[in-house]
Amino acid sequence: MQWLSVCSLLVLLSVLSRSQAQNQICTIFTEAKEDGFKSLILVGLAQNLPDSTLGDLVPLIAEALAMGVKCCSDTPPEDCERDVADLFQSAVCSSETLVEKNDLKMCCEKTAAERTHCFVDHKAKIPRDLSLKAELPAADQCEDFKKDHKAFVGRFIFKFSKSNPMLPPHVVLAIAKGYGKVLTTCCGEAEAQTCFDTKKATFQHAVAKRVAELKSLCIVHKKYGDRVVKAKKLVQYSQKMPQASFQEMGGMVDKIVATVAPCCSGDMVTCMKERKTLVDEVCADESVLSRAAGLSACCKEDAVHRGSCVEAMKPDPKPDGLSEHYDVHADIAAVCQTFTKTPDLAMGKLVYEISVRHPESSQQVILRFAKEAEQALLQCCDMEDHAECVKTALAGSDVDKKITDETDYYKKMCAAEAAVSDDSFEKSMMVYYTRIMPQASFDQLHMVSETVHDVLHACCKDEPGHFVLPCAEEKLTDAIDATCDDYDPSSINPHIAHCCNQSYSMRRHCILAIQPDTEFTPPELDASSFHMGPELCTKDSKDLLLSGKKLLYGVVRHKTTITEDHLKTISTKYHTMKEKCCAAEDQAACFTEEAPKLVSESAELVKPTFTPR
Repeated sequence: MQWLSVCSLLVLLSVLSRSQAQNQICTIFTEAKEDGFKSLILVGLAQNLPDSTLGDLVPLIAEALAMGVKCCSDTPPEDCERDVADLFQSAVCSSETLVEKNDLKMCCEKTAAERTHCFVDHKAKIPRDLSLKAELPAADQCEDFKKDHKAFVGRFIFKFSKSNPMLPPHVVLAIAKGYGKVLTTCCGEAEAQTCFDTKKATFQHAVAKRVAELKSLCIVHKKYGDRVVKAKKLVQYSQKMPQASFQEMGGMVDKIVATVAPCCSGDMVTCMKERKTLVDEVCADESVLSRAAGLSACCKEDAVHRGSCVEAMKPDPKPDGLSEHYDVHADIAAVCQTFTKTPDLAMGKLVYEISVRHPESSQQVILRFAKEAEQALLQCCDMEDHAECVKTALAGSDVDKKITDETDYYKKMCAAEAAVSDDSFEKSMMVYYTRIMPQASFDQLHMVSETVHDVLHACCKDEPGHFVLPCAEEKLTDAIDATCDDYDPSSINPHIAHCCNQSYSMRRHCILAIQPDTEFTPPELDASSFHMGPELCTKDSKDLLLSGKKLLYGVVRHKTTITEDHLKTISTKYHTMKEKCCAAEDQAACFTEEAPKLVSESAELVKPTFTPR
């Protein structure tokens, strides 16, 4: 590849300033330092050229590194200031090998903006895989890790980037850093494999959580637009930085929202330019930094990791003198005056004032109250007696009570989850969701019940009491966003479709209000649907859980109003059959005889007590 083409690879860094007059490549080379520079190039190459091998990319990275040095010399080449997106695409398209290997011929036949859109669309269609499978045993990984730490992390970045082309580079590098920490900890222990298995599960959960958050934000932006995204981010960062003023927070949130569209589209050039500008401007504001301890600490991180640090930071202490509660009625005249002229400004101020006082709240609770307050202001602000009108309109709506009630709800869920085994709780979620959407496939409901269990298990353990609400409701809302987006809600039932089209903050409440679907006509219940055989005698707890959930799914679909006593009876009979047949000399013969009996007895319990019209 020619020297000019090497320069073009740096489009993949995408963390440059907006100024075309600036030596862009030197800027990132200086800020990211050599290792960060190479890592960013590797992420971008692997994400855009997934059919290339690591061996294909290594020489390109080395040449790009050399180019970075030249761009920071006393006489940098003119190409250091050219538009990096156009340079990258030109470079790729000049290589027949890269074009053929990565199926980019159609894109390379286009020019300018059309070519850029084609590259972005091409990347968006690359299959994604969040799992970290097919790794070597811990001992072998530790040997490779100790032998050459940088090369090991590089291979991880390459594989993970190829499998996750839409993740922003800073997220990929934060994940790689986390995986490196797992190995650093475990490779120094005698029982490296045990340590690795435990910490890997925790690490994968953290990865899934971060990706779910990003996916949900993109879904929300696509469905509800900038206004809802802005409201979410205003709550989130006002809670994290209560020392910042409303004006400061508003400016920051506007910049955050500007990054969402390009980042969600896969346009990482614009995405990372906007993120870089945002973080630079925020970290340059000494006034805010002097009051926001968490932000100040994150701004000391290197350029590659500052953004991820800001997203993960915990809430700072509230400012001295801040009242415990925000009373919207106390200055209703001023509120209405602002609302009449600039409604979004007035609503933003209200959301900010509540958020800085309630870091223990979820975004959704605050936004639900804000929606009610907005309706009251729309109804009352033009009236002469607007103060009394607003009081009457919001008489049954108290944000502090909403937060308390929702927190109590999740504490009860935590108590329920703690009172039974993990498998029992997950099965209870399977029953609950099968009752309200029996039209959904087993795989869909298996995923939903597993997600709800995982969310509550994590939040009840990691954020007990005070912060269980924001942890649980945020993650459950993310799961609802993904479910409504991944599947056609109308193909499930009208109730789910209705809830998926509700306002953002009301989706979960809407789903919780759905009653068991009594109009569903299930397929015939027969033994062939459940595949109960000697495989139930395995000690693999996951297989046993899956089998139990399949039985519950089949039974509940046939009678969504089935009582808990009848479910308990079926469960008892299932375990009795399993114990009997697993102890039998001929397990297969036993299951062949006993499984149809269980299904037949279950069918009797779910027979309708009336004849459908």
